[in-house]
Amino acid sequence: MRLILVRHGEAVGNDTGVMLGRQDVPLTQRGRQQALALREILPPPDFIYTSPLQRCCEAARLMNPISGLKIQELADLIEIDQGVFTGLTWAQAQEQEPHLCNELEEQDCLVPIPEAESMAAAWQRAKQTWKHLRKHGDEHCVWCISHGGFLQCLVSVVLGSDRLWGINIPPAAWFDFSVRVDVDGRFEAENVRWWQINGFNLSLPPSEPLPSFA
Repeated sequence: MRLILVRHGEAVGNDTGVMLGRQDVPLTQRGRQQALALREILPPPDFIYTSPLQRCCEAARLMNPISGLKIQELADLIEIDQGVFTGLTWAQAQEQEPHLCNELEEQDCLVPIPEAESMAAAWQRAKQTWKHLRKHGDEHCVWCISHGGFLQCLVSVVLGSDRLWGINIPPAAWFDFSVRVDVDGRFEAENVRWWQINGFNLSLPPSEPLPSFA
């Protein structure tokens, strides 16, 4: 299976550092242009899955290069809930939750954020997502449009890691994997012909003009 994992393009609040979490905001003009540019770069999909939040749904619609190909919402692709930090910049969070922010900055271990989804829970959700995606055949190209926080979990799971890796994933970045999903009783973990990283956290060329809506 060719698996393409994409973070949505720039959304309202991304440029100012807002912790969006599950706040449902649209793409900016630049984010829509990024989605159109991705449509021209990525390999044609057989299936497209998206987070139910509008910034991903909008990106998926603009990215879809095939007339009549249904875009499927997958609830597990939603962003990690930021709890009491939702909709705030870090500066605003420091004003509203100074003790919690100090603890987060000073502690090496994980500090629970009130009302937020834990990273452990998000990682388990990523494992469920991967289980769902592996139902597709080796010949399929599958796109998943999701979020910067959750994609850290999903990438770690796809790579078979026993730990969660922190990855700075900018808007409109993507990952391109070739994975063997044929259920024939064989599993050759060391066979690099079956497991390939074609691109990792790739970004649109900064010098390339983005498509216009004019």
